[in-house]
Amino acid sequence: MQKIIRWRWPLLVLWLALTVVLTIIQPDINAILHERGQNPLTADSRSVVAGKLLKEMTKTEGNSDLIVFTSDNPLSDTEMKNLESGIQELKDKQAELGFTDLIDPFTTPEAKSTLVSEDNTTVMIPFTLDIKGRSVDDIQEQFDIALKDVTVPYYLSGEDFIQNDYLKASITGVEKSAALTIIFILVVLILMFRSIIIPFVSLLAVGVSYLVSMGIAAQIIDKLNFPVTSVTQMLLVLILFGIGTDYNILLFNRFKEELAHGKSTDEAIITSYRTAGKTIVYSILTVFFAFACLSFSNFGIYKSANVVAIGTVILLLEILTLTPFIMKVLGPKLFWPSRNVDGHKESRLMGGLATFSVKRPIITVVVIAVLLIPVLLTGGQKLSFDQIEELGTGYPSTKGFSIVADKFSRGQALPTTVVIQGKEALDNNDAFGVIDELTNAIKDIPGIKSVSSITQPVGQPIDDFYISGQTAEITKGISASRDGINSIKGGLDQMQAGLTNADFSQADQLAAGTAQVKDGYEQISAALSKVASGIDGGASGAKELQSAIDKMHGGLSEIATQTSKLSGGLDKLQKGYVSAQGGFDELVGNLPNIQGGLKAMNGLIGKLGQSHSELSEDADYTTLRTTGQQLSTALASISSGFTKLQGNYKQLNTSFGSTTSGLKQLAAAQTRIVSGLNELSKGASQLSAGLKQGSSGSRELAANLKKLNTALAGIQDGQEQLNTGLGTLTGGLTELKTGLQKSSQGLGDISDGLDKTGSFLTQMGTTKTFFIPSEALQDQSFQQAMDTFLSKDRKITKMIVILDEDPYSSAALNVVEQINEKLDSGLKGTVLDGAVHGAAGPSSTTYDMNNEQLASFNNTAVIVIISVFLVLLLVIRSFLPAVYIVLSLLAAYFVGMGASKLVTAYIIGADGLSSFVPFFSFIVIVAVGVDYGIFLMMRYKEYGELNHSEAIKRAARSVGGVIISAMIILGGTFATLIPSGLVLLIELATAVIVGLVVLTFVLLPMLVPALMALPGALRDRRK
Repeated sequence: MQKIIRWRWPLLVLWLALTVVLTIIQPDINAILHERGQNPLTADSRSVVAGKLLKEMTKTEGNSDLIVFTSDNPLSDTEMKNLESGIQELKDKQAELGFTDLIDPFTTPEAKSTLVSEDNTTVMIPFTLDIKGRSVDDIQEQFDIALKDVTVPYYLSGEDFIQNDYLKASITGVEKSAALTIIFILVVLILMFRSIIIPFVSLLAVGVSYLVSMGIAAQIIDKLNFPVTSVTQMLLVLILFGIGTDYNILLFNRFKEELAHGKSTDEAIITSYRTAGKTIVYSILTVFFAFACLSFSNFGIYKSANVVAIGTVILLLEILTLTPFIMKVLGPKLFWPSRNVDGHKESRLMGGLATFSVKRPIITVVVIAVLLIPVLLTGGQKLSFDQIEELGTGYPSTKGFSIVADKFSRGQALPTTVVIQGKEALDNNDAFGVIDELTNAIKDIPGIKSVSSITQPVGQPIDDFYISGQTAEITKGISASRDGINSIKGGLDQMQAGLTNADFSQADQLAAGTAQVKDGYEQISAALSKVASGIDGGASGAKELQSAIDKMHGGLSEIATQTSKLSGGLDKLQKGYVSAQGGFDELVGNLPNIQGGLKAMNGLIGKLGQSHSELSEDADYTTLRTTGQQLSTALASISSGFTKLQGNYKQLNTSFGSTTSGLKQLAAAQTRIVSGLNELSKGASQLSAGLKQGSSGSRELAANLKKLNTALAGIQDGQEQLNTGLGTLTGGLTELKTGLQKSSQGLGDISDGLDKTGSFLTQMGTTKTFFIPSEALQDQSFQQAMDTFLSKDRKITKMIVILDEDPYSSAALNVVEQINEKLDSGLKGTVLDGAVHGAAGPSSTTYDMNNEQLASFNNTAVIVIISVFLVLLLVIRSFLPAVYIVLSLLAAYFVGMGASKLVTAYIIGADGLSSFVPFFSFIVIVAVGVDYGIFLMMRYKEYGELNHSEAIKRAARSVGGVIISAMIILGGTFATLIPSGLVLLIELATAVIVGLVVLTFVLLPMLVPALMALPGALRDRRK
């Protein structure tokens, strides 16, 4: 110390030079903070990953912001046109303003319902803003210039503008707090020392350490990219001025005591540093280690408080080198105009509390423990991450956002965006199916208002994009085909009932057509066998399924052609029968005349025999007469046969009419089936996904089709028998009837098979399997949706999730957690297994911050407590007192947090404590509060010749005034945060002040002495 006193002037010059240089070259911390923001998350956080994917997807930088145009009355047409002109002016200056993705209700009418409030008083215009190194204030000015002609009041809000107002409010609060801190310290020091010199000297010395610390910290923040937040500078101001003034009080009081004992200035300085100086060094070490431990934190906001560790080192150097200069130069004049050079008076309050505790340690410990139990049991904190609530509606950005919350919803203004990056392109039905299932899964989460994705661009499923809608057309064709077959069956039944005998010379075409029908249905059977194999094979057989359906399409096309030919053949056959029936009718009509002629001729032959009796012996005459009689008899029999045949012809023609009509209906139904199969072919590549659920149904379908094929074979056999029977009229009618009966039975089987097929397809249509036909995939409107929801390389997709909840609320954080769980489980085991994914937006960022800060808090708190305990152990060299002080610090922290919780709930009316309050309250109470314990225990060690009880009472009485003064100084500096109006600072001030008060007046003077005296009291009680 003597060397420092000797080199005091060079040291002064060095300090002044260092202060001036570092202040001049110091980077603007506020500008750095505005440029970087204060996102403390690590690169592997889900929200950070999602944000990077979004930037890669859109090829744009920036955050989500919005313009809120609002009026007290509904906007008129003139005002809407004025808004449209203003927005167009913005678009004309888009490059200059630096925004992208602006959506308005004028160029995007389909978005009007989401951008214009129901009462037509408010219009919300969302956009993405890239700051590009500019200040948000400058950007706001640029927007104001572009919108100067807009007559409707407006507010700029969103992430950038809310964050900017929050930072400005924090900076304003810090500046106000700094000014109030200086004034407060001046007043307290003047009252305490009754001196004008000490307050200014103390503030000057601490001010120099602050400027040097801030200069070094600013260089580290700027050059080494060290974390910085809105509370970084505030903590440095409060801690340095608080503890710096405390240490000066301790040092100057000891210096005053030594001067009062008649020592010289140099001797008083050396003695003060040997006693109080040692205490200060130990105290600074605890603060240093507590804040240095924040280097182990992964949470950027916590780590940013590490600058206080830098400040404590500079403060220690200042106290050891610059303060001795002040004490040497001013000497006793330091306390002018006070003439009282006595040391700090003893504290009867602290001494009395310690005396009572030592005298009644058991009662003291039990009472304090009982009082702490409710505090500890209710120590759980409900945290709030809502910067908007902390700011209130006194800022343009928060006022605009509150209007959006009233007119729309907070969730709509600040949506959550789910982002997925696949290994391959996602523009295919396999990927779309997974995305659609995820979309529906996220929709089912309570608290979700809507989800928009590539498969549901407007937030609702599109029925045409699902297998259920696409199978409906096929089902209609099958139904019509079944009706046609039933008509044919009815015609064949009529033919079977009416046919007895006929000439079927033109039936060859019918048999040939039937054979071709059988061949066509054999193709169908083969194709559907492949379909069944494709169904059992799963999605990997989709191409084979499509090929099979194409063959089915070809087979049915051929059947339709042959059915038309068959219909034409039957039509011609019917016409032949009609013509034949005319001949029969004419023949039957002439038979009576022939019969009459033969009868007359036989009469003439008889009369001729009577007239010429000799003719009776004539052989020729006898033959003629016999032949005439036989011919008459035969002709009567023929006439009867032809009459019956004429009736059969009429019945046959009627049956052929029904058959021809049924075949025409069958041809029409088959045409519809061909059309339906053509549509089904387009969707076959994805149909397998839905058919997996109906594997048993597919086997049943295959069995039905096999039955259908068998029935067709029966039809062919029946038709061949029909052809054979028609070739021989006299003996073939029975076989024809048999063939028609088999044909009718076969058609009945076909009708039954088609009915079961239709039922299966109807059941399959109830499953919501996504599939988009190739035509829709190439549609212009869907291409626009892909451009919106997919990246250019089609490997990244996004979903826009609108929450029902406040994006910053605890409920919203629970929703984000469920979204993450749905993403993890929904992608696993699919074609998108292993895809990079995450959720971006305020809710997701807040969720990640909450998780990271809680984990970091727990880990860092343990490290801080251990380091403080080790320093205490080093200083007081006694295990149990070190434990007692640590327990007192923890109890003070919980009491302080309980008080802050009450103020938040019942005075501020906020939903929860600001998220950063617990940690910073902990670090301040523990790191700074431990100084008071060190003050007490260092003085306790000076009374080593006394017993423990007497030593602790003497120490409390002797140093109690210093501890109270230090608590008043530090508590007062934090009290200067209250006028800032920021909820965060008010809650922090409340926790620290209450914690320090309880530590100073209850825990240190009562609990610690009582615990130290407790073992002796217990021994005495046992005796």
